[in-house]
Amino acid sequence: MSSSFMYNLVASELARASFALGSFGREQTRSLLFLILPVLLQATPIRVIDETAIPFAGFLAKVDFDQRYPGERFDDPAKLDAGWYVIYEHESLNYYFGPILLESIGKDYLDQLSETVEAAVTQRPSIQNYRIELSYQPNISSSDSKPSPSTQGPLPPQKPPKSSFWSFVKKIFGYR
Repeated sequence: MSSSFMYNLVASELARASFALGSFGREQTRSLLFLILPVLLQATPIRVIDETAIPFAGFLAKVDFDQRYPGERFDDPAKLDAGWYVIYEHESLNYYFGPILLESIGKDYLDQLSETVEAAVTQRPSIQNYRIELSYQPNISSSDSKPSPSTQGPLPPQKPPKSSFWSFVKKIFGYR
């Protein structure tokens, strides 16, 4: 269920209830509305997609991209597999491409996605307030406070990745 659908559903039910309750009930309903809506709007799940999908984001239609790369959905960033992620967030989209074993490879993918996003913004200037970065996840502080979406470059890593030759081999063969 999307957050905009939830917003509309809750808002319409609260409006109907407040009309039935009279002026005293309307004030309580409005107070409840302001308390519940921020929680519902922050409930957008994270969609983790393999980083190899980034080059296809530039020329596949959204429907085709979603069908070819459905990814996995997570409600909590703390549940992500450890690794580097190229993160793109805009409105109700939370795409985390990864996990990527090496930061240098993540930077290459970040550059590719940044070019794709810049080309899209050039064509549609209405795309604003997005966030694109390379980040090591799970980041314990990211589950406590979500940064406000804005256009920004990559942030410095929170902690270095733990990688070994065997984890690299496992990643190549699809074991995580």
